[in-house]
Amino acid sequence: MLPNVLHQQLFQPGGSGAQLWELNLVSRLLNDPTIGECTSGLLTLIETPEAMEAYLLRAQGQDDLKRRAKRCIEAVQEAGRLARIRGWLTQA
Repeated sequence: MLPNVLHQQLFQPGGSGAQLWELNLVSRLLNDPTIGECTSGLLTLIETPEAMEAYLLRAQGQDDLKRRAKRCIEAVQEAGRLARIRGWLTQA
């Protein structure tokens, strides 16, 4: 099932993706008014494991699931970038 595989790839223990959740960094970013609505909407998709799973499970077909998975990947990359800029995350 794609949600589990995606979760394992993006949030491997010890990786920067896992740190986003472990250190509550996505929520911290969402509380920052300077990130803007578009970025905030993107980060909301991955704020918690449950949020990401629910977003993926709402997919209507394979193409929609692939599109949603790609958005989750983009969200993790953007959250990592923003967290590194703020000095909250140092791992590349």
